[in-house]
Amino acid sequence: MKKPMTKITCIFAGLLLACFLPATTHAQSEIAPDEFKSENMVPITPAPPAKVDFEGKFSLPYQVQCSGSKLAPGEYTLAVKTAGTSKIVTIHREGSDIVLTARIATNPSDSGQSAVLVRHGPGPRARTLEGVYLEKIKMMLYLDESGAANALDKMFASVQRVPIS
Repeated sequence: MKKPMTKITCIFAGLLLACFLPATTHAQSEIAPDEFKSENMVPITPAPPAKVDFEGKFSLPYQVQCSGSKLAPGEYTLAVKTAGTSKIVTIHREGSDIVLTARIATNPSDSGQSAVLVRHGPGPRARTLEGVYLEKIKMMLYLDESGAANALDKMFASVQRVPIS
């Protein structure tokens, strides 16, 4: 009986000693990045900023839906940028931005002053910001075409132009 008790005591003492005395470690004393130099690596250059094609301001007299967001009545700024082959439309008001990728109309049927096009239809979404016409670059950008999927909205909707200055 003495032998097993001695073994258990030694094991217990060894575990206590291991718990209270941490293993010593040594940090890497030298850093040599030249040793790991690779010949086929090039430095990363940041992507060039998107080119701004158009900037303007417009004022909404009523609440409008825009790609799932609600735009309250008030003053807004609009910026159109080119990013690769896409047009990015940014609508800004009081510290918040809505950034949308627009579909470009190949032959714009619209003309006249630059304007935001608001569709007013009979459906549950009464007013929707549908597109932007840019006189300066003769381009029509479609932002939200959800109403075009519903035949009633398409048939009975009216489009109102909100001028951009």
